[in-house]
Amino acid sequence: MKKLSIVLAVMMIAMTAAGQTQQRPQPPATYEGMVASVWKTLHNKILDMAKDFPEEKLDWRPHPDSRSMYEEFRHVTIGLEMSTAQLRGEQFDYMGRIKADSAKPETRASIVSDMEAAIAVSYLLVESSPKPRLIFWIDHQGEHYGKLVSNYRMNNIVPPVSRPRAK
Repeated sequence: MKKLSIVLAVMMIAMTAAGQTQQRPQPPATYEGMVASVWKTLHNKILDMAKDFPEEKLDWRPHPDSRSMYEEFRHVTIGLEMSTAQLRGEQFDYMGRIKADSAKPETRASIVSDMEAAIAVSYLLVESSPKPRLIFWIDHQGEHYGKLVSNYRMNNIVPPVSRPRAK
């Protein structure tokens, strides 16, 4: 029941965000379609933030024990890759992936490139085979989205989704 409540809350948020456009798209007809839609909407917002947050502030963190913005974006990308591996029934080497990231440049281009690649693989798989396990991942990634929004606000920056849309 708790999972259903979470799914419904996430769906409402996604539908509200989608309703901000002039024409409201029809919600997907199936539960699986809604899961895929929420997955894509959530990660599109995070990708927009990765493309938008000032590069000179990527090392900013709200507290010394917190992830930096750079690390938060990297963590979301790892979540995309882990969930994709789970959907495929594959094992995922989390620590190996963390180690691989340590050798990458801490730049916007590097973050965005990796996130776009993870999204491309994830979206195809989620559209063709959304599994109930994605509810956990939607909840988890949604927590990171909330942290990113708070970090934007603490830096006196309006998150992309909250900005007026061009007409």
